[in-house]
Amino acid sequence: MCWSGEASAAIAVFGLSSAYYLKKKGQPKEIYIPTAYFVLMEGLQAVTYLVVGECGTSANLWLTRLAITHIAFQPIFINMLGMEFIDKNVKKRILPYVYGICFIVALACLARMIPAYELLGRCTLGTAMCSHTETCAYNGEWHIGWHVLLNGFNGDWMWYVYAAFLLPVLYGSWKWSAYHYLVGPLAASFTTSDVSEEPAVWCLFSTMIIGIMVNSPLRNLIYVKAWPSWQFLRKKGEEIELPDHFPGNDKPKVS
Repeated sequence: MCWSGEASAAIAVFGLSSAYYLKKKGQPKEIYIPTAYFVLMEGLQAVTYLVVGECGTSANLWLTRLAITHIAFQPIFINMLGMEFIDKNVKKRILPYVYGICFIVALACLARMIPAYELLGRCTLGTAMCSHTETCAYNGEWHIGWHVLLNGFNGDWMWYVYAAFLLPVLYGSWKWSAYHYLVGPLAASFTTSDVSEEPAVWCLFSTMIIGIMVNSPLRNLIYVKAWPSWQFLRKKGEEIELPDHFPGNDKPKVS
């Protein structure tokens, strides 16, 4: 099995078309913007295939850095989408804090590329995308892999993991986190033994996210109607109000 730049380009075109369809359908920007952002990685990978394996070239170097930058900001869009599956009133109260946390996490991920090795140490070899010798996009077992010169700060990308998967669970979007985990890192881990290739495969598989945006019956299953932490995030006596775009309803409310 071998992927290609053409295949990534096709996925990117399909994904961006889906995002445009969602926009024209009247879906909120919190639905179609994350969809577009996720599939942009496939467009970036399609371009990267033109120079994949050409380690030491400026094009390969900067495309790899751009991929890491895209990954660093993914938690913002993951949570932008995650907050669309919970009580509207809870979302209003947590939104600035969630975005603030995700922005800090993005900076922490980008900080891994600062060459301050004496101060911060080096990444642990054998962990995702860690290299002590080069920053390069290379041919993995069947898709692109990334080797990146990383320092030891935010080891194993744990801040990313917390923001992308644990944070949505804390505010109630646990179904979204479970779905994203299944179609992302878990699925990727079964297709390659290369931990530095897994992130690219994960990004590819995450385009399955589009499926829950377009397929309303499936999307309906992702919504959460009650969660323990909401009692601390809602005013006393306030009804639980699901988003206006809840499938099959105009402005649904559940008590």
